[in-house]
Amino acid sequence: MADVTEWATRRLALVIVATMVLTTAVALPVGVLLGRHSTPGDNHQPLGASTRPASLPPATATVAVVPSPTSAGVDHTAEPAGALPGTPSRVNEFGIPVGYPHTEAGAISACGNYVSAYSDVRNREPSRIRPVLNSIATGDTGKQVSDRIIKSDQDNIKAAGANSITDPSLNFNLRVVGFSTKTSSRDSATISIWSVGGIGIYGNADQASAPQEFWGSDDCTVRWENGDWRLSAAVDGPGGPTITQRPGENFRRFSYIGGPST
Repeated sequence: MADVTEWATRRLALVIVATMVLTTAVALPVGVLLGRHSTPGDNHQPLGASTRPASLPPATATVAVVPSPTSAGVDHTAEPAGALPGTPSRVNEFGIPVGYPHTEAGAISACGNYVSAYSDVRNREPSRIRPVLNSIATGDTGKQVSDRIIKSDQDNIKAAGANSITDPSLNFNLRVVGFSTKTSSRDSATISIWSVGGIGIYGNADQASAPQEFWGSDDCTVRWENGDWRLSAAVDGPGGPTITQRPGENFRRFSYIGGPST
């Protein structure tokens, strides 16, 4: 769905995990992030925020995920007793939570964190977005999604009259709100990620160019590969619903774990 997210100098570093009810998952705005670029006046675009790029801080594992044998004798990753469903076991070199249990909750958590990762404006620099996505994606998926994000950002920058996606005058802020499971099998799942976003130029007297709010979703597909859930597709979902519309109740909440980071 949407595009970038604005992060403060000290942001709350959150790890998204699935809630106890496994019928839905994390959410993001639609369109801005993946290619349906949204500019003020275009209600089909989700947005992100802009801040100066910064290196992601290292993080430590929040919980150990251990393999348990299935009846067929094959290792089947599952959460240890007492852990929140879907909790990742570590973060990768880009600060993205990885190492999910081989469960539906693990797939939901993976999609929530992966969409959040490519929504972060600091990860959307053209030189950075592809390696970021390659660290969590299967095969050519990283290249395909990063190419669409770069094109979307170029369109948004031009339409807004900004100098770059990290231009301090540009409001490009995307926040995950909730999720809904579309399909789920043992080794694949597609999760709708619901988000709210804003895009526009701060302090602009022209209402057409001033920051505006958008709601929408991204459809994230993950596949179980090499012992983890990895991104295999990411496409724009439909626009809306807003938080004041009844269909918004169909999206479920995420649980968040983590603390403040620099």
